[in-house]
Amino acid sequence: MQKFDSNILMIVLLALVGILFILTQLLTIPISNKGVILSFILLFSILVVIHGSKTLGARELAIFFFIAYSIPLLYEYTDALGFGGLMGVTCQYSTLLGPKIFGKVPYVIPLVWLIFLYCSFTMTNIIFNRLRTTHKSDETVSLQWFLKIVGMGIIAGLIMASLDLIIDPVMVAMGAWSWSGGGLYYGIPLWNYEGWVEITAVTFVFYSIYLQVINKKQIYIGGEKRSRYTLFVVVLYLASFIVFGMYAVDERVTYVIPWAVMTMGLNAVMVIIQFYRSYMKGGKEVFSSVE
Repeated sequence: MQKFDSNILMIVLLALVGILFILTQLLTIPISNKGVILSFILLFSILVVIHGSKTLGARELAIFFFIAYSIPLLYEYTDALGFGGLMGVTCQYSTLLGPKIFGKVPYVIPLVWLIFLYCSFTMTNIIFNRLRTTHKSDETVSLQWFLKIVGMGIIAGLIMASLDLIIDPVMVAMGAWSWSGGGLYYGIPLWNYEGWVEITAVTFVFYSIYLQVINKKQIYIGGEKRSRYTLFVVVLYLASFIVFGMYAVDERVTYVIPWAVMTMGLNAVMVIIQFYRSYMKGGKEVFSSVE
C-alpha cells in the first residue's frame, strides 16, 4: 500500500484556500460572511496542525497550541497587560467574528493568533538556524542563551507585526473591530503594533523555555532528509497576505498593501535565503521532497 503523503495534503489544502477565495469573488459573496471567514481559519488551522506535527511532534504541538492560545487571550481579555493596555489603547470587537469569550473576545481571535504565531516561530527558527535534523537539543541554558531567545522573540514579533500592517486596517474597514481614538497608521494606534511584538515575544520565550526544559528542538520536515516542505510556513504567511490584499482592494484600503509588501516580502526573503544557506552547507543530498 502506498504511504500517505501529508506534504501533498498541505498543497491540496492550500489549493482549497485559493479555490474558496476565487469562489467568493466570482459569486460575489461578502468577504465579511462568517462562513467564509471561518472556512479560511479552519483550512489554515489544519495546515498548521499538519506542519507542526511534523516539526514539533504531536505532544509538543499541543503544548504550543495551549500557550499560543492562552497568552494572546490573556492580553486581549484583560486590556491591562502590555504597554498598549497601560496606555489605554484597546479595541472593541463587533459580532462579525461570532461568539465571544465572556462576551468580550471572539473565540476565533486567539485561534488566528495561534496560526500566525506558529508561522512566525518557525520562520524565526529558520532565520537563526535553530531547526535541526533530530529533536534533541544542543543548547545550554545561560544568561546569554536567555537574552538570545528574547532577541529572537522580538524578531518573531516583527514578523507578526508586519502581517498586521494589512490585517488591522482591512478588518477595521470590514467592521470586525474598532479602535477608540484612532491612530497614526491609517486609524490604527502604533501601540497596537508594540502589542503584537510583545505578545509574540512572550509566547516565543515561554515556549522556547519549555522546549529547553524537555531537551527538545524543532526539526526540519523529513528530519535527516530535510525537505523543502519546511518552507510551507512561508507559503502560508504569503498566502495570508494575498487573501488580505484582495480584501484590501474590495474594502478600498489599498494604500496599506505597499507597506505589507515591503515588510512581509523582506521577512520571506530572509527565511528562504537562510534555509538555502543550510542547503549549501549540508549538501544537496540531504534536501529532498520526501517525508
